[in-house]
Amino acid sequence: MRLPNWIGDVVMATPALAALRRHWPSTHITVGGPAHCAPLLSGSTLFDDLIELPRRTVAGWAGLLTSARRVADGNFDRAILLTNSFSSALVLAMARVPGRAGYSGGGRSALLTESLAHPREAGRHRLPTPMVEYYFRLLEHLGIPRGDHQYQLRTTEEDESRATDWLAGQGLTDCAPLVGIHPGSSFGPSKLWYADRFAAVADGLAAQAGARVVVFCGPGERDLARSIAASASSAVVTAADASMELSTLKAVVRRLDLLISTDTGPRHLGPAFGVPTVVLMGSTDPRFTNTNLSGSVVLREEVPCSPCQLKRCPIDHRCMTRLSVARVLGQSLKRL
Repeated sequence: MRLPNWIGDVVMATPALAALRRHWPSTHITVGGPAHCAPLLSGSTLFDDLIELPRRTVAGWAGLLTSARRVADGNFDRAILLTNSFSSALVLAMARVPGRAGYSGGGRSALLTESLAHPREAGRHRLPTPMVEYYFRLLEHLGIPRGDHQYQLRTTEEDESRATDWLAGQGLTDCAPLVGIHPGSSFGPSKLWYADRFAAVADGLAAQAGARVVVFCGPGERDLARSIAASASSAVVTAADASMELSTLKAVVRRLDLLISTDTGPRHLGPAFGVPTVVLMGSTDPRFTNTNLSGSVVLREEVPCSPCQLKRCPIDHRCMTRLSVARVLGQSLKRL
């Protein structure tokens, strides 16, 4: 199975992997995807092997040849693509995998042996659908029964040990309640809230609930994390100068009492481990992620221009400027 390229989409693909494993319990299942997603699946029993298949935008066209050779070496009988890129279908065609199934469009149909059209909204645009359902729809087309929507992540003993060491190193041992904030997004600035507002929420949680707050950050987000800590009057810990691997982040999130996040990949770690989650959503369409929300709340401001799906707001970012500290803090305290 060719995994998606984004962290959140990989988490949302785990129910499809679980359905595949249930349908073919004795079949050797290999998943392929970018290296940065591999730690997310540490400890998983849903597949047998994982191979690195870098994105064309990262590895270039020469990287596709390397990926095709890796796939060809696996002698696979069938491949299921959860990506929608032309290059990912091209890799499987170059590797001559006999059965290649995925969604059509973008010139991919000629590269696939089994294809399914995207559901459409108003006859033109792709219908925004929870990604779990989107992947299940493809599996059902192939005769594979769907499962439930619950995300399927695990941690290993090594993940847990590293999480223990990381928390101890930041003075966060036996903290209750422990709140995590993930303020960044690799998608673009349209998804971002504001450092001073995150800091105000952290201060409110410390004052009203005795919470300790830790701010997570991905590559390129360290300055944002430091800015939140600098703006807060309470003792906010950041991962800016004590970074962690994604597998360790997974184990740390599992121990949180609350996760506050923008609409970015790590927000899905909370629901995967039953951690109450507050999601701050602006430019993106909530219908793509409208699942596994029993312990979560998605905070949006109903403005006419949202969802725009743009990476950068061309006007005044009103979908996020109108999202108040009081609302985010109130919903966070309610879930604690």
